[in-house]
Amino acid sequence: MKIRIVTAAIASLLTCCPALAGDYATALGECLYKNTTSADKTTLTQWAFVTLGKSSATKSIASIPAAKTQEIDQKTKNLLMKLATSSCSKEAVQVALHEPTTGLQDAVTAMSTEMIREQIRTQAKNVLSNSLLTSGNGLQSGSGSNLIKNLLKK
Repeated sequence: MKIRIVTAAIASLLTCCPALAGDYATALGECLYKNTTSADKTTLTQWAFVTLGKSSATKSIASIPAAKTQEIDQKTKNLLMKLATSSCSKEAVQVALHEPTTGLQDAVTAMSTEMIREQIRTQAKNVLSNSLLTSGNGLQSGSGSNLIKNLLKK
């Protein structure tokens, strides 16, 4: 019975009109993120890649077959439904009650933001670490004093 109610609530979220993001969507997004396994995060990262791959900015550098896009979209939909009807059912019901129009999209955005933050922290360390303290060629420039002086001049 509980799963039917949550499933109906999620279905209503997908068919409603737009609204502002709110606390309930953020709470659902945080719950979704906290309850994802490593395999779930792989699926969600692939979905984010496929989703971004549909934009004109990325089409020129990556081509994703339609069948793969459909596969990843379905896998993600099933994963989100599973999480929303089990681990995060209370949060999903609150979103359905209080933020029914774009709550689910806002929750997925909140979850994705956490995933992106985590990926940037782990994957971009070499590019971003101490970037203000290095010169353009990656070499230390007097503990960054020259670079910082140049930045402050502007």
